[in-house]
Amino acid sequence: MKWHTYSKLQLARNNFSKNLWELTADESTELERQFQRRLALETKVLAHPLALKIAVKDEDISIARSNLDHQFGSEEIVRNLLLQADLTETHLEQALQHEIQVQKVFELVVADVQPMSEIAARSYYMDHPQQFQRPERRDVRHILITIDESSADNCEVVVKARLEQIRMELLSDPEHFPDLALRYSECPTALEKGHIGYVTAGQLYPELDKHLFQMRSGEVSPVLSSPMGLHLLQCVDISPAQLIPIEEAVPKIIQQQYLHACTLQQKRWLKELQQSEQYQLSS
Repeated sequence: MKWHTYSKLQLARNNFSKNLWELTADESTELERQFQRRLALETKVLAHPLALKIAVKDEDISIARSNLDHQFGSEEIVRNLLLQADLTETHLEQALQHEIQVQKVFELVVADVQPMSEIAARSYYMDHPQQFQRPERRDVRHILITIDESSADNCEVVVKARLEQIRMELLSDPEHFPDLALRYSECPTALEKGHIGYVTAGQLYPELDKHLFQMRSGEVSPVLSSPMGLHLLQCVDISPAQLIPIEEAVPKIIQQQYLHACTLQQKRWLKELQQSEQYQLSS
């Protein structure tokens, strides 16, 4: 069916980060194998009696199309992708209807799953405190100047000297960091006066991360190097590691447990569906 091309297009983007027509021969072969496997499974799902209870409304398709436009960035981008894949809006609607039918069956499968009670969630929180530790965070600003060795004004030696001069100014008055970031930084965060915000260990480049988490609050770093260029950091504030409050954790515990229970039930249902079909074929 022609609408199958849309499903393949999504698979290509999700699994290979490419458009369908950009795949290599080996990738196309692997994608076709994945698609046939998924289609066979979805065909079994839609052949189940639960599917008879499903009614896909025009509103469902409209919402799915709107979500698709948001996912890709705009309606125009989606239209261009359809054009490149030789698909029409009708083909897209057929593909979306199929996806919605499958999703609605899975929703029926978990209709009887009950969320964890608040009492049980509170008990889980008390029994597993190590799972609810919020790591230390650092509020950070930075000034970035990129390096261009083909330019005498932007080679590493010149850029480093420029940042050393800025650093000397900051050491005498750290409060000027936002203004100097706005004036000198080549990072988009310059518009925010160099403010990156709170980060945890591992979020920045290792060269920056290692130094930031040894700094005192208010301290300005020496000139640091990363693949982006040369930086100055300022540790604005330190939020120490702490236990997430129980009132904040409980709703998340309930949600995560519910999603986990739904996933397990869906997997069991699919396994039973496949085993049932195998039994019928062998009888």
